Amino acid sequence: MNLEEKCEKLISFFKDISAVPRNSKEEAKIAEFLCDFAKNRKLEWYKDDCNNVIIKKKASPGYEKRKTILFQAHTDMVCEKNANSEHDFSKDGIDIIENKGTFTAKDTTLGADDGIGVALLLLMLDDEEIKHPDIECLFTTQEEIGMYGAKFFNYDKIKASYLINLDGEEENTAIVGCAGGVSVHYTKEYKPDVIKEKVYEIEISGLYGGHSGVDIDKGRINSNYLMAKILSNIEDIKLVSFVGGNKDNAIANYTKSKFATNITNLQKIIDDTVSKFNITDADKNLKVVFNLKEEKDISCISNLESKNILYLLTNLKQGVIEYSKDMDGLVETSGNIGIVKVEKNKALIVESLRSSIDNKKEVIKEENNSIAKNLEFNIEEEGEYPGWKYNPNSKLQNVYYNAYKSVHNNEEPIICAIHAGVECGIIYEKLPHLDMISLGPDVVDVHTTNETLYLDSCKKILKTLINMIENLD
Repeated sequence: MNLEEKCEKLISFFKDISAVPRNSKEEAKIAEFLCDFAKNRKLEWYKDDCNNVIIKKKASPGYEKRKTILFQAHTDMVCEKNANSEHDFSKDGIDIIENKGTFTAKDTTLGADDGIGVALLLLMLDDEEIKHPDIECLFTTQEEIGMYGAKFFNYDKIKASYLINLDGEEENTAIVGCAGGVSVHYTKEYKPDVIKEKVYEIEISGLYGGHSGVDIDKGRINSNYLMAKILSNIEDIKLVSFVGGNKDNAIANYTKSKFATNITNLQKIIDDTVSKFNITDADKNLKVVFNLKEEKDISCISNLESKNILYLLTNLKQGVIEYSKDMDGLVETSGNIGIVKVEKNKALIVESLRSSIDNKKEVIKEENNSIAKNLEFNIEEEGEYPGWKYNPNSKLQNVYYNAYKSVHNNEEPIICAIHAGVECGIIYEKLPHLDMISLGPDVVDVHTTNETLYLDSCKKILKTLINMIENLD
C-alpha cells in the first residue's frame, strides 16, 4: 500500500472505532473489539480488569535487534451532545460527518480525542509493509476522568525502551514533558456568631479565567485571591460568606463575599488593593462592585477566625511559583486557589498544585499544609498524579525532529513541555527509563460538539511516525 492507501485504512479503522460506544467507565465493548482485532491477526494480547488492553507484534525481518517501541492511546472519549440530540452514548456509535477534508459529528463530540490515536495504533499492528522492531500497543481507559486505566495497569508487561503517546492535538507540536499535580482540600467548621451590625457585599466579576495549567503564566487575576487580599486589609471583619470558583483546575473569575464591619473607608481599601494588581488586557473587564446590605440578626464567623481564613488564602502559594531551568518559558511549579466556599459554619478551600518535578510539588504542599495546620484546618488530598520531567538528552526527540522536517519540507516542529497532566506522567513514574514523546494530528474544539479532525494532518502524522520507526535503533 502507498501512503494514500494507508491513510484510507487509518480512516477506516477510525470509523470502526467510532461505531463502538466508549464512554469513560464503559470501555468493555471497545476492549472486546481490540481483543478480537488481535485474535484475528494472531497477535499476542492481554486485557486487565480495568479494560486496559495491550497488543504486541514481533519485529519485521532485520529489525529484531532494535529496541522495542511502546505506542499508547486511550480508548474512552468525552460524551457531550447538543440539547436537541437523542443520541445515547451507552449504545449508539458516533454519526460522523465528512466535509472538505474534515470529520465532525452530528450533534455530539467526535471522539477523535483519542479515537484517532487508537486508529493509528491499529494501523501499526495491521500493516505488514511498515518496517519496525518489536512493538507494544497499550490502550488505556478512563483517561478523561482521572487517567485511572493508566494508573492501575501492570507495567511488568512492558519491555519497551521508547514510548510514543498518540494523544496530542496539534500536528506541528510534540510534547516532551508535563506537570504532575494534586488537589489539596482545606476545611474547618465554626461555631457562628449572630450579629446586628451592617453587612456589606463585594462582587468580583469580568475576569477572563482560564486553565490553571496552561494559562497560569498569562498573568490573569484569580478572583478568589483578589477577594482575599481585599478582605485581609479590613481589620474589623466578620465573614458571613465567601464563595468563588467551581473547579480546582480553573482560574477563578467570579467571587462574591458578604461580611460585617465597623470600618467606613471600604471603597478606599478596595481601590488601593486593586491598584497593586497588574491588570492584563484579558482582565480589562474586571469589575469590583461594593454594596451595603441591610441584613439583621445575621450569622457570621468571628473576627479572629475570619482573619485566619483570609491569612490562609493570602499565604497559600498562588500563581507561577517557579520556571523551569531546562526549558525557557516553561512553568515548572504553580498553585491555583480554584474553589472557596465559606458559608454558615463551614469553610472549604481547594488549591491545585502542579509541578513537573514531584519533590518540588511536595515541598510546596508541605509549606502550605504547615500554615493550614497552625490555623487548625483539616487537610485532605485528592486526585494526585505524577509529572514527566523534560529530558534534554532524548534520542526520540531528535528522531522526531528529523522525521518532521523530512515530511514538512524542512519546516521545524514545536517541541515543548506543558504545565498540565497527561498519561505519560503516570507511565514515566512506573517506567522512568523510557524515552518518551507525545504526538497527534490536528484536532480542535475537543470535548465539545464542534470537535473537528483534519484528515490531511492524519496523513502527515502517519508519515512522520513511519519515518521515526524506521530510524529508531
